Amino acid sequence: MNNFYIEKIQTCEITGIANILTEAFETNPAYSSIFNRSDLREGLIWLFKTNLFLLNRRQVLTRVIKEKKSGRITGTFTLIPPKGAKITIGDYLRTGLPAFICRFGISSLYRMLDMDHYNKKILTESIQSGEYYYLSMVAVKETYRRAGIGSFAIKSCLDELHKAKRNCHLVGLTTQLPENVFFYSRLGFEIIDEGEVHFKKNHYYNCNMKYVIS
Repeated sequence: MNNFYIEKIQTCEITGIANILTEAFETNPAYSSIFNRSDLREGLIWLFKTNLFLLNRRQVLTRVIKEKKSGRITGTFTLIPPKGAKITIGDYLRTGLPAFICRFGISSLYRMLDMDHYNKKILTESIQSGEYYYLSMVAVKETYRRAGIGSFAIKSCLDELHKAKRNCHLVGLTTQLPENVFFYSRLGFEIIDEGEVHFKKNHYYNCNMKYVIS
């Protein structure tokens, strides 16, 4: 992939990355449990902008894949370390949380927080460890898909972990799209468990996967 490179996200790129993530995850059935259908796109943009802001506030955890010739962003991924990202109440207030509640309602906020907790809970139970890197928010812009960019990005991420000094030897992820399972399996991820999960009144396919860093 000589035509692409990976670098840390910059603050000015958060909105653009949030739009790429929204485009990729808008059809993900898990998110329909958070927002009303008419609010889904706007809600997801807010959700991803908030996550990107919080996860990268003190330590840059998100990477962007760019085209060398144009500098155009083609994709992204975030790798959260085993101890997570340090986030304070003040950080949440800086995201405009009161405005979110006014726009989408307190119930959407609770569903959003509950779903995040639920996904991490079932992954932790499946992986049988509280110590793992969490690979999340992986997306490639639609016009650049099926060109090997996603594989290039994840392989680069895993290569860095292989070379780094670390005590943790596991990477975990969840996906609600069966086609992604094949993608991650080709990169060395192992299925821990899969099947239908029930969250609130919704049910959808979910697969938990892990990668062992040798």
